[in-house]
Amino acid sequence: MVYSRETDGRTLTFGVSGLLYKSNVLLYDHQSESLWSQLMEQAIAGPLAGRRLTKLESRRTTWEAWRRRYPHTEALSRDTGYPRDYAVDPYEGYARSLGIWFPVGDVRTDLSPKEMVVGIKIAGKAKAYPVSELRNVRGTLQDEIAGEAIRIEVSPRGEVGGVEDRQGRPIPHIFSYWFAWQAFHPETEVYQGRGHGR
Repeated sequence: MVYSRETDGRTLTFGVSGLLYKSNVLLYDHQSESLWSQLMEQAIAGPLAGRRLTKLESRRTTWEAWRRRYPHTEALSRDTGYPRDYAVDPYEGYARSLGIWFPVGDVRTDLSPKEMVVGIKIAGKAKAYPVSELRNVRGTLQDEIAGEAIRIEVSPRGEVGGVEDRQGRPIPHIFSYWFAWQAFHPETEVYQGRGHGR
């Protein structure tokens, strides 16, 4: 999910606070030092508490797929002057482990806590699509949330390309661990296979 930095006519700049809420990182803005929840899509503490973030269209992709589409793209150099190996994911061990380091309350057992899902919310109704299920689609998955038809595009390699409505307009969505999505959306449905959900 990508959000606009504009709120109430101001342009904010954000940093990582180092704080967690329901085991999900909180951002802060440099201008007011308010704390912002990504999954709640709003400021939860500080002078801007209650202000909401505006979602922007975005797509998640691989570098390989991006380069095929935009072959002249430039990328930031890894030569930063710091001795860090940017080829190593510092959170790889966390992703592989089954445990959750910080408490989030009760975690529903529909999925494994670390299952990666695509979370979508329409008209107050939330639904989680396990990425492992989407990888089996290879094409277009058609489904419905809150009476609205949606399409999830999946590449031949099993990559989620985007989510759209019936008219082809992008629908905001987020990639999240199951434990985090369900913590912020306790009544979420879970997609169980083509044409089925709960």
